[in-house]
Amino acid sequence: MFVISYARFCPIPYRPMKLQKLFRRAVEIGIEADPRGKKEVEKALKKYKDKQKKLEGKEKELFDEERTWNPYSDSRILWGTGDEDITHIMVGIDIETQEFLLADRLRERGKKIDCILIHHPEGRALADLDKVMPLQVAVYEQAGVPVNHSESLLRPRMDRIWRAIHADNLFRSERAAELLNIPAFGAHTITDNLVWQFMEKTVCSKKYDDLTEIVNALQDIPEYAYYAKKGNPPIIVNGSGGNKPGKLVATEFTGGTNGPEDFIEKQSHAGVGTILAMHFTEKEVEEGKKHHINMIQCSHMASDAIGINLLLDKLSKEEKKLSTLDVSGFIRVQRK
Repeated sequence: MFVISYARFCPIPYRPMKLQKLFRRAVEIGIEADPRGKKEVEKALKKYKDKQKKLEGKEKELFDEERTWNPYSDSRILWGTGDEDITHIMVGIDIETQEFLLADRLRERGKKIDCILIHHPEGRALADLDKVMPLQVAVYEQAGVPVNHSESLLRPRMDRIWRAIHADNLFRSERAAELLNIPAFGAHTITDNLVWQFMEKTVCSKKYDDLTEIVNALQDIPEYAYYAKKGNPPIIVNGSGGNKPGKLVATEFTGGTNGPEDFIEKQSHAGVGTILAMHFTEKEVEEGKKHHINMIQCSHMASDAIGINLLLDKLSKEEKKLSTLDVSGFIRVQRK
């Protein structure tokens, strides 16, 4: 008597990834690229969980439970139950009410859009932007800046950022997503970690004769090349093309927003010769001139696009049918 198994002839039915699972996987990917290292991130999450146990009354009621597993307060599900099937994502660097209206109009015309991926934070994610900034301490430590210096300088800057954001109308986009019933999630520091790691490994790890050679190397990267053709190339904002780079770092890529201008001087003391950044403030450029540090602004939108692409590449390995609609400054570049 023969027993025939039909299991191998019956394909497993395809089930799209749910929004909550997709977002949690994005958080895990961000942790894997975190400058602090996975163990330090887990330690910080445990400390936050322990804090929760001691709270009472109003503090307990207002406690942000998501931060017990998600270390990136600027990356969240903006709208949605989390149970939505996700295969078709509209992706943009800046998504506000007008982009939600665009998505709604495209849906009316038959375009499949399951959710929107936002890079720059909106809603609660923007309200908590300052809370990811301590990550910068690890970035500058790797550049040679002592931890005690970074921590001392960072706190006043975090307070200024929080006060500035506190006055903003933060929840317009969130409400637009709710009214139009378009699921959306944000990935800010998650993708910034990825582009920081990418720059350190593929650009800063190599030797260059001068700054022009660095700019040329940047323009070999597809996202920078695309933006350069659009008139937004990497530019030298301090120093000249013939300058020798010295120690090259990418310290202005992750950690919520720019750190305090004093970090420029601290990097000079740590032996840094050239800083790569998504963008510099005018005060940072003034400090660079004062302390003789070369500065290359790589293009903000192109840098953000790299980070988003690296995240999508990883998510696409798990959700094979994932497709994107590129809007608001984003271009999809797939890497092997």
